[in-house]
Amino acid sequence: MRWLIVPLMLVTLFGLLMLMVIPIWIAVFFVFWRFVMPWLIVGLVIWAVFALSGRPRHRRWMRYSYPRVPPPVPTSPRPRPEPRPRPDPPQRPELPIDVQVKVEQIRRKVEVLLSYAPRFPPFSQDLYIVRQTANDYLPRTIDAFLALPPDRREVPVDESGKTAREELKEQLDLLDSKLDEIAEDLQRHNLDRLLANRRFLEERFGRGST
Repeated sequence: MRWLIVPLMLVTLFGLLMLMVIPIWIAVFFVFWRFVMPWLIVGLVIWAVFALSGRPRHRRWMRYSYPRVPPPVPTSPRPRPEPRPRPDPPQRPELPIDVQVKVEQIRRKVEVLLSYAPRFPPFSQDLYIVRQTANDYLPRTIDAFLALPPDRREVPVDESGKTAREELKEQLDLLDSKLDEIAEDLQRHNLDRLLANRRFLEERFGRGST
């Protein structure tokens, strides 16, 4: 039985020690939970906030950071090549002076008649001829003469002995005389309108009325 005394004493001492230690651990845990635990939780929350907010900023900074480009090295400008001289366009042969004067006279008459276009009767054939003279008849007549070689302009072109220059002058005279006829017809038409207006006024108000 003696060999049981020692273990019983050890168990008793361990039990007494545990009875003394358990209240101390309970007190320490209570103090830790009451005072230390809230601050520990606050510290963990603050650490988590800084940790989560720090990573995106770092990534954002890395996203918008660009490598530095070295400044361009100044180079001497290349000499510009000298422009090549353009060949002169072929000169249009000029008309003889007397023919040029006639052409300018016809063009002037056309401009004057076109300025009176509202005074022509509706669908006027004369106004159509004036416009065609400016756009077709006169340019075509001049181009036909200029298409001839210079050495062929003073040579007879038909059995009558007329040269190309004389033929051109006759055609220009036809255009010029036609424009004169149109101007006279327009003037006569305007005079007729004036007389017609007088007859209308006489019929409306009576001859000699005041």
